[in-house]
Amino acid sequence: MTIQAQYWVHEPDRPPAEQVAELTTAEDVRDFVTLLADQHISDAILTHTKRPRIETAIPDENDPSAFLTVPDHSAIIGIHGERGAISYKGKDGHSTEPVQLYTRGQGPDQTVLYETEEFPPDCEVPTGALAEALIEFLETGRRPLSIRWQRGGEA
Repeated sequence: MTIQAQYWVHEPDRPPAEQVAELTTAEDVRDFVTLLADQHISDAILTHTKRPRIETAIPDENDPSAFLTVPDHSAIIGIHGERGAISYKGKDGHSTEPVQLYTRGQGPDQTVLYETEEFPPDCEVPTGALAEALIEFLETGRRPLSIRWQRGGEA
């Protein structure tokens, strides 16, 4: 199984450079979490490549008889220092209804921005817990249950 991670490298006096990493092992995941803690690396958008895809109404330029597809889920991970958070939207492999959830931890007391999304207060967990959750996601293709989740706006 594979998680595709899209992130950006920010170097002085240069535009952000998009990078894509293929995470296929637990060691890849742990190394990636360490990489995200670097101040020159942005938060990441994650896609599990074995999750189902959903057909859109957008025609496929390469095959006029087909339509483009998108993942049935969206996940964002970000790290600030020794803590970080994950959001998970869409089908999660546990129920038939889509979810929109954020990690539940301790702090900060206010909303925090990861990628381009506002995460609710108390969304941050230690980076070790994030790595273990991503390893579970890699191995199962489902939203990890090894960490606690909350809906946006919950206190």
